[in-house]
Amino acid sequence: MVACCLAGCWLAACSGARYVDRKSVSEKVAANTGHTLAEQKTTGKFDLPPDVNLQDGIGESEAVSLALWNNAQFQADLVDLQLASADITTAKIIQNPLLRYLAPNGSILPSGYINFAIDFIWQRPARIATAKLNAERVRDSMVQKGFTLIRDAQLAYTDLLLAQQRLAITKDNTGTRAEINRLANARLRNGDISELEAATSKADSASAADDLIRAQLALLSSRVQLNYLLGIMPADTVITLQPLDADTLGAKMNKAAYIELALAYRPDIQAAKTSIAAAGKNLGWEQSKIISFTATLNFQYLSNTGGDGSKEWIPNAGNPGFQAEIPIFNRNQGNIQKAKAALEKSSLQYYAVLQKALAEVVQAWNQYEQTYQSYQLWSSNALPPLATAVDLAKRTYERGDISYLPVLEAIRQLQNGQLRKAEITAQLRRSISSLNYSIGQKIK
Repeated sequence: MVACCLAGCWLAACSGARYVDRKSVSEKVAANTGHTLAEQKTTGKFDLPPDVNLQDGIGESEAVSLALWNNAQFQADLVDLQLASADITTAKIIQNPLLRYLAPNGSILPSGYINFAIDFIWQRPARIATAKLNAERVRDSMVQKGFTLIRDAQLAYTDLLLAQQRLAITKDNTGTRAEINRLANARLRNGDISELEAATSKADSASAADDLIRAQLALLSSRVQLNYLLGIMPADTVITLQPLDADTLGAKMNKAAYIELALAYRPDIQAAKTSIAAAGKNLGWEQSKIISFTATLNFQYLSNTGGDGSKEWIPNAGNPGFQAEIPIFNRNQGNIQKAKAALEKSSLQYYAVLQKALAEVVQAWNQYEQTYQSYQLWSSNALPPLATAVDLAKRTYERGDISYLPVLEAIRQLQNGQLRKAEITAQLRRSISSLNYSIGQKIK
């Protein structure tokens, strides 16, 4: 019976199967977002996910897939899964038996001892359970890092798309304001306006040129940031983005419903819970290490004198025994105190993670609500009247009732409105990405 138990423990100790790996993280990420991870990663190699086609430009979903497959820091963090699996393998290992043999010398008879530590019988299960719970915590942490990367890639994609739109609108706006300045100079020469009005127009034209420079710099910065998150080298590689429509929630829920989703799905909350369980198992393991118990088997060969006067060596019966450390001074007090402190810290850390998660849900929800109201305002009430004003100004100019300057002013105001709507649309998409991240899954 004992031999079967030892054989089973030996086979378990020799098992090299990974308890957590990239596949386990990929399955959890895919279940909540629809995106997967690469099964394996070669250092420095850029892998193309099967759902990505670079020929027609990349959409937001393709950008997320590229980030999960190629972001260098995320790939480095995933190696922690291998370390966690290695800790489980170490926890399963049984200490080797110790063989001691004393050779005969003179009148000293040969003897030998085999010492086999058997305290693993009650220590090993807690040790393995602790390692497995720590591995689950690492896995959930990797899932959370995957969600963070998804959010960051979505935000960077939105920022680059906005930078492209801002640059296009700013170019048109710069041309419009330059034309207004040209007409102002002509009117100054004709005596229709004062020098103050002409100087104001010139300053506005110079400000427009500065806006264009800043828009160009923002585009370059946004491109570098997105390429970094997607693992694209070199950092200034130009990639084409597919246009995005404004993203809104089809069926909104109240904040309480989103808080329930966060409690159920956020990986960092699950990791914090697992950390408490792992700390509890670790405490039990440390407490079980108070006594070190070792089984001993002694064997000797003794001289035996037969009745006929001959001598021969016959094996004496083995003497089983044990040795145990007497826990008088060292009762593993230090490690037990550390384990208790770790358990207390894990409990406090859970509430810290919980408070942070709830704050992120409320903040993301409030941001979406406010941004959505602004989006509706500019889409239905602000931008259409500006477009109507441009049409009216053009028709009035065509009838010869006004100069072209009011037309340019109306166009300038419309361009400013288009830029503002593009910014609000981008902010709306950011708020939804943050809301998705705050609850740990993609809102359907």
